[in-house]
Amino acid sequence: MELELLSSRINLNHTCLKLQVSIEDIKTKHPNRTDLISSMEQSLHEIKKAMLVYQTLEKEFRATRQINFDLQHINLEQKQEIQNLKRQIELNNIDL
Repeated sequence: MELELLSSRINLNHTCLKLQVSIEDIKTKHPNRTDLISSMEQSLHEIKKAMLVYQTLEKEFRATRQINFDLQHINLEQKQEIQNLKRQIELNNIDL
């Protein structure tokens, strides 16, 4: 999962950079193509918004994964405690 997250983030950044370079190139070579420039700038703006949303979701995913790990750890500790208490009850019953 980590590799997929990293790969997706890199792809988004790469796409954003390619679009920025293309916009600058068109502005330099064809400044009269305002329709194309405007459309590409809008797309760039949308990609940047998507990148922010992705970043937020990635942070939430990591936090949730950590909480899940912590809860699993607590659950294992509780299961071990239950096993220990069961053994103790069995030993106490034998002594009676």
